[in-house]
Amino acid sequence: MGYRNYLYKIPKKNVKELRNLTKQQMIEKYAEDEGYASFHKMLEENNTKCIFEYGKLYWDDTIGRLHRTGERLFKDEDVNELFEEENIYLLGEKAIEETINIYKEKIIKMYDELLNNDELNDKEIIEKYEEHLKNYKLWWARLNALNLNKEEECICDGWLYEHRIFELVRLYKTIDFEEYDLLFMGW
Repeated sequence: MGYRNYLYKIPKKNVKELRNLTKQQMIEKYAEDEGYASFHKMLEENNTKCIFEYGKLYWDDTIGRLHRTGERLFKDEDVNELFEEENIYLLGEKAIEETINIYKEKIIKMYDELLNNDELNDKEIIEKYEEHLKNYKLWWARLNALNLNKEEECICDGWLYEHRIFELVRLYKTIDFEEYDLLFMGW
């Protein structure tokens, strides 16, 4: 399956307490096994909610760009080591703005590449456009470009940047950043 990255919403009051915990306090409070703190238990007990899945991000600088908008969640380096695999960063509104910018850049790059036909003959250009159109039609026809389930907040279940960017704009406009922080992490 691979390493995936997620964005969680967490109440600021919970962040304040979490940031200052020592490794020993973390283990005692969120113990799953002896000498081990459960990352998932910590998330669950701090009223976090997963609000966005980035998927796999190891082919570009998206992770670095998001990390630069925030800081490590824990002040204690031993706690950061305890959750080294998850690499948890505390972010805010700027992270969603940056993600929107990243996705916009990716969409523009895709269209630039689609339009770059200098080395192709007419037949190859038509094949290139047909392939693109078939792929995009598939998302609209069968792969959940839109989420109409009234029980769920998200408006888009698709993985295409052109669809996901609208979910990011929804989050940007609806999250109360006075009350919530964001956690960026992967596993």
